[in-house]
Amino acid sequence: MSREELIKDYFYISNYLVLSQMYLKEYKRVSELTVDDLKRYNPGHLGSSLGINFILANLNYFLKKNDLSSQIVIGTGHSGVSLLTNQWLDGTLSKYYDKYTQDKSGLNNLIHDFGSKIRSEINPQYPETIYDGGELGYSLSVAYGYAINGDADIVPCIIGDGEAETGTISASWYLNRLVNTRSKVLPILNLNGLKMGSSSYLSNLSDEELVSYFSALGYNIFIVDSYKYDNLEDLIRRMQDVFSELVRIESPLIIFRSPKGFTIEDIFGLKIENSTLSHKNPLINFNNMDNKLMALKIMLSKYEIDIFDKNGDLRKEILINFGKKIKKVNKFDIIIPKIDDRDYSINVEYAEQFLVDFSNKNKNFVFSPDEIYSNKMGRVGELCCFELLNENVLQGMMQGYVQAGNAGLFVGYEGFMPILSSMIAQYYKYLLQKDETNFSYERPSLNYLLTSICWENTYSHQNPGFIDELLLRDDKYYTVLYPKDGNNLLKCLVESIPKNDMINVMTISKRGNIQYQSYKEANIRIDIVWDCDNPEIILCVTGDCMLGQAMKVASKLDKNVRIVYVTNPKILDINSRDSLSNEEFDFYFGNLPVVYLFCGYANIIKSMLYERNANFKILGYNDQVTAYGFIDENLNVNGLSVDSIIDECNASLEGYKKRKRVKGV
Repeated sequence: MSREELIKDYFYISNYLVLSQMYLKEYKRVSELTVDDLKRYNPGHLGSSLGINFILANLNYFLKKNDLSSQIVIGTGHSGVSLLTNQWLDGTLSKYYDKYTQDKSGLNNLIHDFGSKIRSEINPQYPETIYDGGELGYSLSVAYGYAINGDADIVPCIIGDGEAETGTISASWYLNRLVNTRSKVLPILNLNGLKMGSSSYLSNLSDEELVSYFSALGYNIFIVDSYKYDNLEDLIRRMQDVFSELVRIESPLIIFRSPKGFTIEDIFGLKIENSTLSHKNPLINFNNMDNKLMALKIMLSKYEIDIFDKNGDLRKEILINFGKKIKKVNKFDIIIPKIDDRDYSINVEYAEQFLVDFSNKNKNFVFSPDEIYSNKMGRVGELCCFELLNENVLQGMMQGYVQAGNAGLFVGYEGFMPILSSMIAQYYKYLLQKDETNFSYERPSLNYLLTSICWENTYSHQNPGFIDELLLRDDKYYTVLYPKDGNNLLKCLVESIPKNDMINVMTISKRGNIQYQSYKEANIRIDIVWDCDNPEIILCVTGDCMLGQAMKVASKLDKNVRIVYVTNPKILDINSRDSLSNEEFDFYFGNLPVVYLFCGYANIIKSMLYERNANFKILGYNDQVTAYGFIDENLNVNGLSVDSIIDECNASLEGYKKRKRVKGV
């Protein structure tokens, strides 16, 4: 059997198995099918999966032939059925799942589970994947992030032409000229012409326009156009010729132009190939099950090839030269530098020195959207920082970077971090799903240092809502911290970075310089920073700027005051993994009136205190406008001037006393 025949057969087998998972209850030959074999629910997206099958058939052959390791990223997340099919054929699934063996029984288990126990979008259930599909646009930045210091020879990234319309992909094309990578990134644009309901922008460009556009971005372009070939063998030969060029070419880009639903036959005069009908389930309008069965038989017949021997085992000869060389799973040890007593003029300088020392020991990256110098960490910018004015691209890069086993830190203005809120939600779900598998290996956490907080910036730069996306969720996979000073920040960094599979967010002013505790004394949970024998009222504080206000209030208020600093606000929630017990809560707050000064939106604290029987008045940021954005102005208009806080304290005390009188205490 020739190379072209072998790849064609493998492509056809993949298509048959994709259709089987979408439409059948178990694997059967076409002649054996009956209406009872049809699934009532048809999961998965067919249209792009067939083009991806063709790409993977050729790619796998090339990788195996050249003994190259790879980490494949597939941006078309809903085409998970294609990846699952290839993982079953190359033995990856059976390596991680005992039930998906390479025989008829294992295939039937896979067909049964797809769409019921295995989600149709690419996710951590799919072994060795580093990217959770569904929310489009992040694949190429993840691939480049992995390639910076990953262990694969090649990082192929299959990008859908619909996905390519997102802003994140559009900006990620720049990375080939901006990032030095250890692995070679190979973008493959699956240009099938159609999105869910319309044509894609790139598909309307001529070959000359595509070459002109991507050449200007620094890519060496290879167009493989299925429309120019009368048979698959010639198309396969062209694709293999292109792959053979990759070894010597820098910044390659393959554009595979094919119709959506590639190679699907028309059914009863109904056009499937090159139609939006093929996008998801082309048989969706076949309500009559007998007609649906006939239509499916037509689709399957083209791809039918014997894949099992008489014992029901997969015929290995159909897989000759296929299967990727599985990448190594390395153990990465993160070395924390020694922390000495230090005295710097501002809080972030404590972080700067730590990051310089940390990078010298670990050679790891900091990602920042053109803000590292503004955040007064110039030495970090010179040593170990990648800057790009696109938060989404940087987030994708850091996800790929940590998936390769490296520690990463994102430094940015607090006000612009909500740009990443949806990506953080997706990564949180990625961690949750990964935790439910029994084979996924641990990887370093995503770490964030948020500075230039709402109180110290102009109005357009004020938005403390990034942490709300996390605090509303179970905190099994994240920690949100507000260090009170530079030493506390160091403790937060030291304890957060070595943790695996977490999202750690630290928020602190870039201007504050009062040090309340030594590094040894610093607490990243909760502590009392101002106390007296018989407190009448409690100032609860989260945020270094708020602590400064609380200290001023305590010195002016004609009352006995206790100041409780909460570094990790989630512990107030009784459902937190690190929740304050009832006894601890009573120790810090008792039944006294509490005025809570929060460095963010007050409602998020209200939601966490909902199940506590506590007397809290919560003050925080509430989107009020100032002309210049000076700290005192911002505090004043948001009801957090010293005088305003004193008024709230007196009102809370008066209300507390009135309630006691009513109860006759």
